[in-house]
Amino acid sequence: MDYFQPAFWFGMTASPERTDGFDIYRLFDHNVAYEIRLQTALGQNLLCPFHYFGITDLTIDNQNINNLRLFQFLTSDDRVKHILDRAEYFGYSGSRVKGLIFCSTLDECKALSVKFNAKGYRTLALSGSDSQESREKAIERLTQEPRDANALDYILTVDIFNEGVDIPEINQVLLLRPTQSPI
Repeated sequence: MDYFQPAFWFGMTASPERTDGFDIYRLFDHNVAYEIRLQTALGQNLLCPFHYFGITDLTIDNQNINNLRLFQFLTSDDRVKHILDRAEYFGYSGSRVKGLIFCSTLDECKALSVKFNAKGYRTLALSGSDSQESREKAIERLTQEPRDANALDYILTVDIFNEGVDIPEINQVLLLRPTQSPI
């Protein structure tokens, strides 16, 4: 952005409240041409409707498992069953599931991918260390119709596909990592 010296900067964002603390408004001298919030946009049919279900995590010995040192619980057979049961219960729109699963660590992504695959799902773990080409191929496999032997049901991810990702074909999102983000 330092290269350009315009008389007026124009920018658009779907996520002005940022978790990195960066003041996006400052880039544009706090000029806001238009602002619309989620509920208003949904009410005016500017966005497609969606369903959000907050599901508590698995409890073991009356304790929520949110400590990463307890990795074996994050990838336990009981938790995998719980995740898949809830995902199936709440379902998806369309002919088949095309989901993103956000994990806390790459190890969790990889371990859960192996366990989901053992249960008959077709998944792949991706992270920020994967090439752009690998990511694009994975998205193609996830979004393809009809489902064939190459198709994916889920991409499990860490450190990519966060705020701002736009894959219209996605019909289920599972957030398995803790978040403090309001966005």
